[in-house]
Amino acid sequence: MNILLPIWISFIAGIFFLILPERIRGFTKVVSPLIGILSLVLSIILFFNWKIPSYISEYVLSDMLSKFIYLSIGFFGFIISLYSSGHITKNINRFFAYFFLTLGSAFAIAIADNLIILLSFWGFLGITLYLLIQHGKEGANEAAKKTLIIIGASDCFLIMGIGILWWLNSTFSITELSFSIGTNSPLLVFSFICFTIAAFAKAGNMPLHTWVPPCAATAPIPVTAFIPAALDKLLGIYLFARCVISIYIVSPGLSTAMMIFGAATIIFAVFMALVQHSGRKLLAYHAISQVGYMVLGIGTLNPIGIIGGIFHMLNNAIYKSCLFLGLGAVEKKTGTDNLDSLGGLTYKMPFTLFAMLIASLAISGIPPLNGFFSKWFIYQGVIETFKFRNPFIPAICLIAALFGSALTLASFTKLIHSIFLARRQSQEAHPVSPKISKFLIILPQLILALSCIIFGIFAYPLIINPVFKNILPVDAEGIWKPELATLLIIVGIALGLLIYVISRIKVRTTPAFIGGEKCTSDMRVSGADFYLTIEDIPLFGKFYKWAGEKFFDIYEIIKVWIFSVSKVLKFVHCGSLPFYLLWLLGGGTIIILLLW
Repeated sequence: MNILLPIWISFIAGIFFLILPERIRGFTKVVSPLIGILSLVLSIILFFNWKIPSYISEYVLSDMLSKFIYLSIGFFGFIISLYSSGHITKNINRFFAYFFLTLGSAFAIAIADNLIILLSFWGFLGITLYLLIQHGKEGANEAAKKTLIIIGASDCFLIMGIGILWWLNSTFSITELSFSIGTNSPLLVFSFICFTIAAFAKAGNMPLHTWVPPCAATAPIPVTAFIPAALDKLLGIYLFARCVISIYIVSPGLSTAMMIFGAATIIFAVFMALVQHSGRKLLAYHAISQVGYMVLGIGTLNPIGIIGGIFHMLNNAIYKSCLFLGLGAVEKKTGTDNLDSLGGLTYKMPFTLFAMLIASLAISGIPPLNGFFSKWFIYQGVIETFKFRNPFIPAICLIAALFGSALTLASFTKLIHSIFLARRQSQEAHPVSPKISKFLIILPQLILALSCIIFGIFAYPLIINPVFKNILPVDAEGIWKPELATLLIIVGIALGLLIYVISRIKVRTTPAFIGGEKCTSDMRVSGADFYLTIEDIPLFGKFYKWAGEKFFDIYEIIKVWIFSVSKVLKFVHCGSLPFYLLWLLGGGTIIILLLW
């Protein structure tokens, strides 16, 4: 089977839906999930039977990392196409046109051996992302513009990095660059930094993360689940891992810098997530925080850490997409993602509660779910660096990662309580979706939640052994035994229930009270207000104040600088044609003199 088939199908579907009249929306709702299923099936077949036509063999990568990313893209394409068919109601043809164009570009990036081909589809992906975000609610246009500018500017660095490699090696082939250069010269270091900037911007790592929260707050939920939660993480971290594994031999100094960036992203983003009242923004900042774990793991430069970082990339895409899709179902039912206004949805949305609870435990690193497995590998990778360098900075990074997991658990306790367990306030009624739409919204959540369990317990036979052993020669057995741990957890829970039943413990039920006073019928404990006390801590209060003033937003900083320069240039833009001609004559004269 031709490796290009999923790419062609995605692009043909995208162009077809682009020209299809909007009134034929029922056809789109039926066909788009079928195309998603077809893409998944083809990517699975190709993973096990990777066939590259001879006429494109020099332009296609055929290692396990590319196959792994290719299959992952097909999986999330299927999940989001299924969910979107039940969720999207406006401009559905145009939405799926941009969606499948995005999917086809992602497939092409995953297998591109030629850096020019990779760059072309990488840039095209930024345009389709811009178009997808614009389908959102009020403020989506501004968020789309900010996303396009940040990612577009980072693409300029990617062009410079590729140009340097061409100048040094006269080739655009990643295979021919493999381990042929090191980062021991300033020019190579600069090219590596250029690639890293592009990867960080796409994945949403600090300080190039500021497009993610406004995108998540305004874009349609399927877009946030597909782009900043899944696809952009897969591609951004893929490029970063490809640089470390295939293109560069990274120095210990750069490795330490990457680990620091990863640890800082974990901590700063999770603290921002703690105080959010919007469920979308809370998930957005956790999407940023989880990138820090991936960068930290890959930055260790040892096999265990790199495996952990790449596996965490997949795990994060699974549980983060599940959380966004669950929140989308909540928002569709209640009309809001404001955590202060939600509550009491346990019995109304039991499947969404199950999916979001499993995903929340997974992202918090609770065993035996997939998030714990990959984080455990990352921790082991950081500890491994103690043998070869000063352990002070790696130890700080390890503490930051562990502390970040604890704060993540606290944050998702807030999310689950606010949506499902808190007392519900009066909310306006929203129309109930048809049964088929409910099914299409619930099924992807359950698939992703079950994936969190399966990839946590059976990670070795499903992921580690078939994928990573062919990339990096490492024996990971013995570090973590998920099957045995799962069995012990089940036995422990069963013994606890047995002791509870045998002991016949009597439970006294009393009315709820606060401060010694009985709660009245109109009293409500918010799941979000408790976390506002963090802002009362002096140091944290300043941090949140600076964040509110966009002190850490590189987009706003550069925008202020550009506007300052433009004020000076306004003096020469007087609207007089002879004056402009004089400027052209003067500039041309200077250029001629310099080239003389």
